[in-house]
Amino acid sequence: MRRIGMLVLVALMLTAGAAMAENFEIPESVVMSASKFEGYTPKKADVTFNHASHMHIACADCHHTVASSLAIESCTTEGCHDNIATRGETNSVYTAFHTGTDTTKSCVGCHRALKKSGQGDAPLACNSCHVK
Repeated sequence: MRRIGMLVLVALMLTAGAAMAENFEIPESVVMSASKFEGYTPKKADVTFNHASHMHIACADCHHTVASSLAIESCTTEGCHDNIATRGETNSVYTAFHTGTDTTKSCVGCHRALKKSGQGDAPLACNSCHVK
C-alpha cells in the first residue's frame, strides 16, 4: 500500500511539473541593466544574457529562490540582489554577477571555473558581456 501511495505521489508531482513547464516561457535572452536603479548611472553597458546558451544549467542554480517560492524572479528583484550602492554584500547587484570566489553564485565565478577546468570559453573580460 505504501508503494502505491508513493507512485501516486510521484505521478502527481510529474504531472504538476509538466503543467507548470507548459505555462512557463523561458525568454531566449534578457537585457540586464543597472539603469533601473533610481539615481544610479551605470559605468558599463547593459548585458544581454543569452538563456539559450545556459540551458544546461538548472534554473535554481541562478534563480536560487525558486525552490522556496516556486517563482522565477529577476536577479535584481526587490529583496534579492537590489543593493546597487555597495559591493561584497550578499544582496549586492555587483556581487551577484561578478564574485569569483563562489563559482556557484555568480556569472564570473562560473565562467572562471569552466575555463579552469577546460570545459569552455565562457567570457571573462568586462567588454565581453558589457558590449557597447
